[in-house]
Amino acid sequence: MRAHLIRDQQAFLRYLEVPGADPPVVWIHGWQCSSTGELAPAAVQPCLAGRRALLVDLFGHGYSDRPPDFGYTLGEHARTVVDLIDALAISACTVVGHSMGADIGGHVAIARPDVVGALVMAEGNLVPRPVNAAVGGTPEAEFVAHGYAELLARQASSAASDPDGVAARHLGITSSCDPRALHREDVSMAAGHNPPRHDLQSLAARSTYLVGELSEPDPEFDDELRSLGIARVVVPDTGHAMGLQNPAGLARAVADVLTPSRAVQHR
Repeated sequence: MRAHLIRDQQAFLRYLEVPGADPPVVWIHGWQCSSTGELAPAAVQPCLAGRRALLVDLFGHGYSDRPPDFGYTLGEHARTVVDLIDALAISACTVVGHSMGADIGGHVAIARPDVVGALVMAEGNLVPRPVNAAVGGTPEAEFVAHGYAELLARQASSAASDPDGVAARHLGITSSCDPRALHREDVSMAAGHNPPRHDLQSLAARSTYLVGELSEPDPEFDDELRSLGIARVVVPDTGHAMGLQNPAGLARAVADVLTPSRAVQHR
């Protein structure tokens, strides 16, 4: 585990570094998650052995600090990741983001187009999504005081009903999140702070969108991906939580992006 000081916040962004060859893969987790909890099982799969990985826990998540004055918007999170990339003098990398992390990864790629050679978006939003009524749909103070505990209680109930399911694993990750971060992130996603479509379309980086085989089909969104020139790849035997449901499948999809000649065909 390593720590990087974000000076304007005087707070530490922490990340797990898996040693290996450059260029590295920078992993960015989704909402209510952490890269160390959600994505580490994929980053250490045999098909990615020997590749350097940086698993970033965003502010308010996992092992990173929880600066109270940080805005926790998609753009602000992206700036902290860019700050880390610059501080490590990374000249080339692949960015892999899941869900909210995919949108943040898009902002990172747009900010550093000369560094990010490939962008993998695992079920990112790419468009504003409805506000979560139980989180961003309530005042922040109310969510911090009561709503966060209620959210954890609902997850605990789901976990108890299926101890071997995703909810049981996810509960431990969500419980390490700052409720202020969850609220502000939900508001940011609903406000349309996604990376601009035209900027994604103009990226020189190879862009790939991963979708879980068990996720709800969305033909209209698939057409939009084609219009943007973004390849669509199906990860088998998983829904949205692919880092927890099928880390080997997620890793295989990322490995194929790293080796373009072996890339899975658009589906």
